[in-house]
Amino acid sequence: MKLILSTALALMATSTAYAADLTLTVTGMKTDTGNVMIGVYDKADRFLQVEGIVARGRVPASHDAVTYVFKNLAPGQYAISIFHDANNNGKLDKNFMGIPTEPIGMSRDAKGSFGPPRYEDAVFSLPADGMSMTIKVE
Repeated sequence: MKLILSTALALMATSTAYAADLTLTVTGMKTDTGNVMIGVYDKADRFLQVEGIVARGRVPASHDAVTYVFKNLAPGQYAISIFHDANNNGKLDKNFMGIPTEPIGMSRDAKGSFGPPRYEDAVFSLPADGMSMTIKVE
């Protein structure tokens, strides 16, 4: 019994999950009104879908820059989508063709071509010791 217990404890000790902090700096806001809305995604098939967000943040806008820290994310692959909700209505406004009318930004400066950016263009690796990144909204 002692052998089973000590083996189980050893396995638990080696499978400790590491949690990383992701510090985001967002630039490019033209006004101080509204909020900067941030979504973190970990799957390509759910990228840019509300139900695909694994972590979210909101910070008051500033025309200089804003910073938001996601604490204790599991190391791994992520993509980030940001928009400046300038009119503070809680959603990304779009024109009649579905094109955003509020400033947006993506990790790795991913841009869409005749549609939204792809997850593969925005994905990055978050290491166990965390990282910082700057995203500009346009």
